[in-house]
Parts: sequence; structure tokens; C-alpha cells
Amino acid sequence: MGGARDLNTFEALLALQEIDQGLLRQRQSYSQIALDLQDKANRLKALREKCEQAKRSQMQTEVAMKRMELERASENQSRAEMEELLYSGTEVTNPRDYYRMELRLQEHANRIDAIDQRLDPIKTAANEARQVHSDLLVQLEEMEDEWVEQKRVGTDKQARISEQYNEALKHRNETAENIPSGHLGEYTRLFKSNGGMAVTMVERDICVGCSERVSMGELNVLKQADDPILCHCGKYLITLSTD
Repeated sequence: MGGARDLNTFEALLALQEIDQGLLRQRQSYSQIALDLQDKANRLKALREKCEQAKRSQMQTEVAMKRMELERASENQSRAEMEELLYSGTEVTNPRDYYRMELRLQEHANRIDAIDQRLDPIKTAANEARQVHSDLLVQLEEMEDEWVEQKRVGTDKQARISEQYNEALKHRNETAENIPSGHLGEYTRLFKSNGGMAVTMVERDICVGCSERVSMGELNVLKQADDPILCHCGKYLITLSTD
């Protein structure tokens, strides 16, 4: 009979949609927190690996520098011993010996100069690698502190969302009991296919879902309908007024 429809079904559909939209937002919020935590964990892992690479680079340059410093010290020691022999007079008995010793001393000096030319850039590289590693360690410590706090806050938020979600889910199930199974199944399909909007209202003869005007004939049919009517925008069209 016209006008004798049970408004509880229509009101329940609107209430169910509001609950489902809230549940959807909660799921999205929960997932976003998980994504943010995973992103932070990935960036933290990448920074740790970067620190390890910087540490290895620092060690390699320092080992190379130490090896070259030892080589220089050995050359310098040999030169010092030869100078001692040269000027002590025990190994030099004629000008030829003196000349030969001078040549050998010059060879040591040349090798020391060559080592110094190679050593300077290695020292620079070692200092730079040490500074890079030090800076990364500072960044790592800061990020680890941020990670601990973000994980604590995120986990607390997820726990609250889960609690609220479960309460809303109970309310949803109670609300869904007021909707005939056929309408509920169609509502579920429409909700998924329309991105979380299965039911829309008519306000001032306008469909809120698509902003299209509802004709007087369609509006009269809608007011007299005992079941929800599907708008051409793919949503249940509802009016709670029978005036």
C-alpha cells in the first residue's frame, strides 16, 4: 500500500552506510599506520646498511693509509741509517763510495716524496670517510629514536582503532538485522562498486549522489515505493519524506 512502507528499512540503510563508511576509514587509518611504520623501518634498514658501507669504506681507506705510512716510515728509517753511515765515515773511504751513498740517499728521498704524493689524497679520503661515517651514525641514532617513538604511538593508535572497530562492527551487525536480506546483498554490492557510497538522499528534488534533478513523477514514485529505488547513478535513492 502506498505510503505504508517501513521507514526503518530506509533509515537502517542510511545508518548502515554511515557505519560502513566509518569502518572503511578506520581500516584505511589502520593500514596507513602500518604502511608508515613499514616505510620508516625500510628507511631505517637502508640507513643502517649505508652506515655499514661507510664504516667499511672508512676502514679500507685507513688500512691503505696505515700501510703507506708504514712504507714511508721504513724508507725514512733506511735513509736515516744510510745517512748515519755516510757521516760516520766508517763506510765511506773514497769519493766513489761517497757518491754512491749520495745516490742511494737520493733514491730514498725520491721514494719518500712519491709516497707522500700518494699518501696525501689517501689521508684526505680517510678523513672524509671518517666524517661521513660519523655523520651517518648521528642520523642513525636520531632515526632509531624516532622509530621507537613512532612505533609506540602507531601501535597505540592501532590498538585504539581495533577496539573502536570491533565496537562499530557490533553496531553494524545490529543495524543490518533491520534490512531485508535482498536489500542488504544489493547494498553490499553497491557499496563496493561505488567506492563506499551505496545509498544517497533526495534533497530539494536533487539526487545528492549525482546532483541530477529528480522529476516530479520519479519523486512521487519514490515517495510511494515500499523498496529502495536504484538511481541511474548506480546508488539506492532514498527520501524519508512522504509529503
